[in-house]
Amino acid sequence: MEVVMALAVIGTMGAGAYVGFNSINTYAISSRLYTEAQACGQNQVDLILSKEPFDIVNSKIPAVLGGQVLAANASTTVTTPNVFVYTDPVSGNVVATGTMTTKITNPGDTMAFAGATTNLNTYLATVTVTYTYRNKTYNVSMDTARTADQ
Repeated sequence: MEVVMALAVIGTMGAGAYVGFNSINTYAISSRLYTEAQACGQNQVDLILSKEPFDIVNSKIPAVLGGQVLAANASTTVTTPNVFVYTDPVSGNVVATGTMTTKITNPGDTMAFAGATTNLNTYLATVTVTYTYRNKTYNVSMDTARTADQ
């Protein structure tokens, strides 16, 4: 009887440890996916802020900013599928793929100075990375603003 009780206790502890380690592994994968989504979004923001030339007056707009001059309060959206893919290293199954949506908006900001109104030539960008893990959808969103080089 003592042996049976000992085996029951050890079995219960083993099952609890298995469930605990499985939960820890799921959390680690979830955190890794979130970090990857943040990195993808930050890379896009860095590209938006650095791509040149950005000269609205001469219609030189980088493709990452929509590639065209936007009218005041107008916007354009670019969707990029499969921005990252996470594959389970043990099974080789694809666990998650991400989609990045970049929305570029011309807020039409102007400034009045010395009796003259000047267009500030500013574009706003919202980068959203969306991915699904274990039938739950996650979003990571970042905003930035870019003014014309001239």
